[in-house]
Amino acid sequence: MRSGICVFLLSCILLLLTGPAQAVGVENIDMIRSRFFADVASFADSGANRVEVYYKIFNDGLHYVKKGDKYVANYEINVIVMGEGDRQVTAQSIDKTYILDEYELTQSQQGFLVNQIDLKLEPGKYALICKLIDHNSKDVSNVETKFESLAFDPAGSLSDIEFLQDVGEVEGESKFLKRGQTTVPAVERSFDSEAQRLGFYVECYLGEDVGKRLSLSWKIESRHGNGLEEGSLPLVGDQRTIGVSEYLDLAALAPGEYEFELALLDGKRRLAARSTRLFVRWSLASLVKNDFEYAVEQLKYIHTRDERNELKEAPDSLRLAKFEEIWDRKDPTPGTTQNELRDEYYRRVRYANQYYHAINRDGWQTDRGMVYIKYGEPDQIDRHPFELERKPFQIWYYYTQRRTFVFEDSRGDGDYQLLYPFDGDQRYYIDRD
Repeated sequence: MRSGICVFLLSCILLLLTGPAQAVGVENIDMIRSRFFADVASFADSGANRVEVYYKIFNDGLHYVKKGDKYVANYEINVIVMGEGDRQVTAQSIDKTYILDEYELTQSQQGFLVNQIDLKLEPGKYALICKLIDHNSKDVSNVETKFESLAFDPAGSLSDIEFLQDVGEVEGESKFLKRGQTTVPAVERSFDSEAQRLGFYVECYLGEDVGKRLSLSWKIESRHGNGLEEGSLPLVGDQRTIGVSEYLDLAALAPGEYEFELALLDGKRRLAARSTRLFVRWSLASLVKNDFEYAVEQLKYIHTRDERNELKEAPDSLRLAKFEEIWDRKDPTPGTTQNELRDEYYRRVRYANQYYHAINRDGWQTDRGMVYIKYGEPDQIDRHPFELERKPFQIWYYYTQRRTFVFEDSRGDGDYQLLYPFDGDQRYYIDRD
């Protein structure tokens, strides 16, 4: 359910993000529909591995129909797993109903639902395509990510690392029940160091080390190799599988990409290790205070060079005020406490960081990240990971915007480069505005 004011706001956001030259014919693109995230973790199980697919949908990412005094969204999740040779390995589809009590909750940018789908997969490398179909609006959103169903060493190993938003006692049945605890996944890998605790869950498979006194250590490092956060937890290995959950302190971490590593230790001897990525975000005020140049550079897809120079020339004491002033100029609803354009822009940056990152570059700095931030979610993506005599490539279609972008993984490192000729390459304008 959408009011006329919501449609108007979304149109304003689109016009501002894509610029006047791209505004014709695209007013009806729904900027809300991209509020969808997915993640994967694999765990040892009898027979094939247990692979858990987590998804997260923000309240304002669904459309609602009023039924009585309730607001009802009906959606479908399709999970498709692709293996070698672009071959479909398995798929699963579920239909769900999401009910809210108040209209204001349907428009909430903070409220969300989280759920989980379990699959059985043999060890190997896979690609996940997770599709959200909103039955009320017929909108479709896609998330694609690569993952590995791990080959666990029977002599001792660690499962994948699952990030958590909450850990609780068992209360009745729960989809998130693991080893006597309810572990609610934090599907986004972008975390707020000031307002959000970050938990993790991992399973330790002890093999021959049952009965020993072991420990689980962890560290969080920046991609430049700086040790910034460390900790450890003693374990009594009285079972072959031990589930461990713990909270991490992110308060001292500056915004950016980090590597989180766990190690299972027998004294100083390392029995197994596992690592994964995470991103730390701060509030705009903290970002400006702690990494001003990074904060300014991140605006390049929406603010002109003159505006960015205006920020750089501001004295230290006025930097935050100047940032707020620059964003206020583009606020589609001046006079309200919320700046929809700013919120949507930074949401797209976080999304790009999670799904389009590359070696030594955050996702927003890559070509796919640039296009996603400027134009939003594509209407369709054609993926060609295994073409004879050609590098892997993707074609992104924006039908209502009449744009097509082709990306090629020319170096084989997963960083898809925008190919010429192309529509709307913002790099040209960014460097010359």
